[in-house]
Amino acid sequence: MKKTLSLILALLMTASCASAIFADDTAIADEAADVEATAAIDEEAPVEEATEEATPYDRAIRFLNTYNIMKGMEDGLLHAEKAVERYQMALFTGRISTGWVEDDSWEDFDANDSGFADLKGTAAENVYGAMSYVSQKGIIEGYPDGTFKPEKVVTYREALTMAVRTLGYQGLEFPWGYIEKAVALGLTDGITDVAYTDVINRGVAAQIIYNAMFADNSKLALKNFNVAFGWADAIITSTVINDTTVDKDGNSVRANYADEKYVTPVGYVAFQLVEKDGTLSKDIYYATAESLGLDKDHADEIALGAPYSILFAKDGDDNLVDIVDYEAYAANVVKNEGRTDNEGVAYETVDNIGAYLKDYTLVDKYSSKVLTNSGKLANELIVKSAGELKKTVINYGKTPFAFDWTTGDILEATKDKDGKYIVKKDKDGKDVKDANGNPVYAEYIVKYHYDKEFDRYFEIKTKADVDGTEKIVGISILDDSDVAELKKAIDKACTEEKVVGQRYVAANVGGIYATLNAYAVSSEKANYATYEAYDYAKIGQKDDGFKCAKCDKKYAALTINGTAKDLLESADCGADKHADGIWWQDEYAPVLDEDGKIEDAYVIYGYNTVTKELKVIKTIEAYSDKLTDADTYYATGVLRGYSISKGYVVIGETKYYFNEDFGSFDIDKDNKNYKDGAYKAYLSNKFDGLFNQFVRFYLLDGKVVEIETVGATDKNYLVVESYAGISSDGYIVVNGYSTDDLKLSRYRIASYDGWDEGDFFWYGKQIDGEFVKGNVYKITSYDADNDLYYVSVLGKVATDRDNNKYIEAIETDAHNVTITITKGYREYVDNDDKENNSTKKISSSDKYIIIGEAKATVFGYMPIAVYEGKAQDGWTVTGQVLVGDKDAKTFVIVNATDVKGFNFDSWSNAGLVMVLDYKVLEKFYDGANANEGEWYLNGATEYGEVLAYNFYTGKFEDVTTSTNLKPKKGYIYQTIDNVLVAGYESTDFLTMFSFMSVTYGDWKYDSMNNQPMVNRDGDNITSDYVFETFIPVVADYFGDDAKKEFSKAEVSYVLGVNKNANDLVNSLKFVKIVNDKYGVVTGIEAYGKDEWKADVKAGLESIYGHAVYAIRDDGTVDVVVYIDPLTMTGSEVVKEDVKATTSNVIGIQDDAGIAGTVKADKVVETVNGVETEKFVVKSLTFDFVGSCPDKDNHSTILQHGLFWDAEGKCDLNDWCVYVNQERVYGQDIKTSTYAYTKDCETYFESYKCALIKEFEAAVKGIEVVEGEETRVDVFVSGLNTEFTLTLSVNAKGKLVVEFNEAVEQVLFGTVADVVASVK
Repeated sequence: MKKTLSLILALLMTASCASAIFADDTAIADEAADVEATAAIDEEAPVEEATEEATPYDRAIRFLNTYNIMKGMEDGLLHAEKAVERYQMALFTGRISTGWVEDDSWEDFDANDSGFADLKGTAAENVYGAMSYVSQKGIIEGYPDGTFKPEKVVTYREALTMAVRTLGYQGLEFPWGYIEKAVALGLTDGITDVAYTDVINRGVAAQIIYNAMFADNSKLALKNFNVAFGWADAIITSTVINDTTVDKDGNSVRANYADEKYVTPVGYVAFQLVEKDGTLSKDIYYATAESLGLDKDHADEIALGAPYSILFAKDGDDNLVDIVDYEAYAANVVKNEGRTDNEGVAYETVDNIGAYLKDYTLVDKYSSKVLTNSGKLANELIVKSAGELKKTVINYGKTPFAFDWTTGDILEATKDKDGKYIVKKDKDGKDVKDANGNPVYAEYIVKYHYDKEFDRYFEIKTKADVDGTEKIVGISILDDSDVAELKKAIDKACTEEKVVGQRYVAANVGGIYATLNAYAVSSEKANYATYEAYDYAKIGQKDDGFKCAKCDKKYAALTINGTAKDLLESADCGADKHADGIWWQDEYAPVLDEDGKIEDAYVIYGYNTVTKELKVIKTIEAYSDKLTDADTYYATGVLRGYSISKGYVVIGETKYYFNEDFGSFDIDKDNKNYKDGAYKAYLSNKFDGLFNQFVRFYLLDGKVVEIETVGATDKNYLVVESYAGISSDGYIVVNGYSTDDLKLSRYRIASYDGWDEGDFFWYGKQIDGEFVKGNVYKITSYDADNDLYYVSVLGKVATDRDNNKYIEAIETDAHNVTITITKGYREYVDNDDKENNSTKKISSSDKYIIIGEAKATVFGYMPIAVYEGKAQDGWTVTGQVLVGDKDAKTFVIVNATDVKGFNFDSWSNAGLVMVLDYKVLEKFYDGANANEGEWYLNGATEYGEVLAYNFYTGKFEDVTTSTNLKPKKGYIYQTIDNVLVAGYESTDFLTMFSFMSVTYGDWKYDSMNNQPMVNRDGDNITSDYVFETFIPVVADYFGDDAKKEFSKAEVSYVLGVNKNANDLVNSLKFVKIVNDKYGVVTGIEAYGKDEWKADVKAGLESIYGHAVYAIRDDGTVDVVVYIDPLTMTGSEVVKEDVKATTSNVIGIQDDAGIAGTVKADKVVETVNGVETEKFVVKSLTFDFVGSCPDKDNHSTILQHGLFWDAEGKCDLNDWCVYVNQERVYGQDIKTSTYAYTKDCETYFESYKCALIKEFEAAVKGIEVVEGEETRVDVFVSGLNTEFTLTLSVNAKGKLVVEFNEAVEQVLFGTVADVVASVK
């Protein structure tokens, strides 16, 4: 310092400053007022700024005080208002000229070498060193009488003269030469309302000295105090919050508001100085947040972008600085708070910010034309904003796409008339390229619109009109697969964009909800402002929405319009660095639930991705009588109408107009897409899906800002089991299954396909045809308060050409898929698109509803199977998937075939029962049992429980009866969840047994053993029930080891386990089916060893059973074996060879004819315990009878042809006997010839007649029972003889035979007619 001082002294001595008197001593003397010294300087007194009144010169005083250039007076205060004495001003100039601020640091500090004798005895004698220095350097001059008058006050022009001389400008004309130079040097900056002849106070003096230290050609502050800057205006441009992006030294890398990247050490803030034109200097300085008072409660982040006046010291070449002092500029806050106040009254002025700015010109930097004296500005304002990411360019193939963060739309760069993408040009006409050398395109327009209501993209289809304009012709809804790869590129690009962060950019003002903070930065008027516009969105919380790149764990994240943004809370995962979370100030807090999580809510908000501050300006809250804002709330209702052209909707009975400021109805009418009709097309598509749906609508300032369906998810569907009726409040009611809980329940349908074709109830549509078993509906909305469902059809029961039922997919492409469970994974094979296959791990939340293929089942029955949980290995199903894809957890599969496993477990809730005892303890009609306010089925009768026998389990159970289904004793019913749902068609037991197996029966036989679906090792049986028919019932099954014998003989085989297994049967029960005479099942009976013996004794040739094996959890089975008498036969012959001759004959002549004789066994047949008698015919005999055949001679018999043929002269095969068109062969025909008698004309005992008198034909299959006539047709070919018999049993149980009337026929030339009976 001494060397520097010597050099300064030498320079000053050569600068001709020996003249030590004022140019006009008289003038000086005249100006000097004889004012007493105010007080002696107390160099050690502390400063208590808090007790001083503010002045325009406080910063200068504080600066001088900081460096001990101006010190406190004896009371410790600086007293800016006190007048300055001549010696004090001289002392200030001496201190800044040398840097010596301690009076005893001056050489010869106690020697008066000033040349002024009047210093002694005044306060100046304490600072002889300084007074001597400034006198010798020509900074001060005395009066003509050789005095200095140190305790007299100094005038403004005297003080300026001393300051100008301090800067090396001497020998100028006093006063104006010095005044003009002072103005040129900026020594008068910041000083107002002071005349040059006025006495100045300590505040003005401080400003002059401060200005001199930083004058353009001055290096005093830097040279003598190592201070490069004085009070400087600055903007806080960066703050560090332990970001996930760090450099090699662990410093967080942030993007600043000056569009540059730089490193800010943790715990510091960065600032940049404001140039005179309002732009920011390139140099960036770093100071601890604490030194600027920004170390508490996110204060540094709140201050981001705010102007400060900062006094700092720079040490060395780096830009880490020490803050000496600072002041934050106060903001004039102007707000736009919507269109109405909290009472719902419209504001007279909506755009308060616009009104405030109307007298200002918004600029990026101040123009030279308005830069006036001392940098004062004239109505120019720089407005900055923490600009949101509006658009992200996507690197995707050759097509330049972009993603619109505000709407979610996918954009495409515009093309010229030749179809080439238009690239942005610089001022020289060259293509603009980004940092990676890629072209920057001029403009983007919407390619794929995003429909956030249904989370899908759609494209507006256009066609060139005759006049060349594009005309909207339709909307194309895109499948996820259409944009899958593009969405991946979007995710990648948007992730990279988040790292870059937000920019501090010029603001576009004019938001309906916004805040302007206006600052007068070193100015009397506002010249700088920060602007924050608030947007509308749905915010919420996703518990696993943020993935830490350090620890690979997931944490809760803020969501905006369903997209996860950033970590919600600072999480310590053990990594060296981790991201801080989103935060908010209390006054801008979102609504939290009882667990402290952000509730889903539509809000007016601001979110700064750099600081991660969330500001919730207004929350649209549920309607109540305690609303914070009278016309801002949400409520629910049915959307009954809309008009896009007029901009309103009708919800319930009320009309609401669109809010065009925000949300779905935010219309930019200057936008090309709106002019082309895309916006209207978007709304048309949106409202078509909302029509007649239960919706939640959101009002902001009295107008609709958002409408969304309530209760609809992509996982909630409804499958109809049956149509139930009409509810008391007028809704269609169905029984069915929801994918929500898979339980059979009742559902009231408030809207079907939006009632686009009118309400079926009122317009006579076939309600039961639209709500039949197997129909599948998507639940499009749900009114939870009233338990009402709004649905659209997804799959509908149809009939093919062969009259088989199937489910027809409606407005969806239902692929045929095969799902197979293998080792804990679900293999999903798309049989229509092999590129769509997948393998996913199964989970306990997996859900399946499977509707079987009707044509493969009994009576066209369409089984519905439900299952939830982890499916077992080997289970499979093939069918059309209406709901679900390769990544889904919920599936609805229709027209299913080859089902294995799923419906065994899932159908444990289905049953087939017989009502045994009709004792209904409860019965109600037309809602008589409904509580007040509850709905009921109109005109319906509800029953209580009845006792029934379950054919699946073999147990007696209490079951609940269904609506309008009167249970009848002895009748069979289907059940679901132990509720009677339908009567079962009367039939025989085998048909019923087949129905039972089909209900559970995805029977999948293997080719080797023809066994039901089981595991070969027998340890993983996937069935609930296995069915087996025609089991031989033997004596071993009724002994002490019955279960063991049955296990070895039947169960081990059926289940495919070791044939010697004898412990598979847990319980064994035999039940006998009771049938009526038509074979219809009418009851059941116990069946045991005694009953079996009785059947054997009764002559039953075979006894068979039909078994149901109910599989238990431990792998054993409960067996029920049904004995069906219809599958067993037994009979007993009680009388053999009963003969009956026809009661009439076929007449040939008066004394001759043909008679017939029937020979039969009388049989008693036992079926189902009932004995029935019948005659089983064994043979038919036809004989010539009458006096002639009996008495005439043989020549007469021969002459009249009363014989069938002649033995020995014919072959019986030449003529054949047919009985009921069945041939009786010769070996089954016996003949008898005429015999000679003594009465004959010729009698030779040794001679036998050859003429055949009768023949007997053996027959089978002819039975005669009481109450029925049996017709027998006989034809003797070759003889051309034909006749018909009628067989019957009379009231006495006798067999009766007679000829029917016959057509005329020739018997060897004789006409034969039916004649009267003969004895």
